[in-house]
Amino acid sequence: MDQNVIAGIGNIYSDEILFEAKVHPEKDVARISEKDFEKIYSATRDILKKAITMKGTSISDFRDIEGKKGLFEKKLKAYRRTGKQCFRCGEIIKRIKVGGRSAHFCPKCQKL
Repeated sequence: MDQNVIAGIGNIYSDEILFEAKVHPEKDVARISEKDFEKIYSATRDILKKAITMKGTSISDFRDIEGKKGLFEKKLKAYRRTGKQCFRCGEIIKRIKVGGRSAHFCPKCQKL
């Protein structure tokens, strides 16, 4: 979530990208394999493309240029799903703090 590396990816999309890539949000960057970096890159492209197509995520007050709500919130698999079952494995989604920000993840699919 370092905005100096990639700007604009906040909690929502970082949770969804890491869920898609099956990477734990607390994994040390120095220990991420080339294969995991490729999965993160691919998931970033896929998630952001879907989010743009669906006009973003309107969890609170976000609206597009025409005042319409984004529809990507209907596709969320990790963000704000604390206590709900994982769509992949049925494990309960957890919420932790990482760098002072919330991160939602599946402890079974996204092992540390």
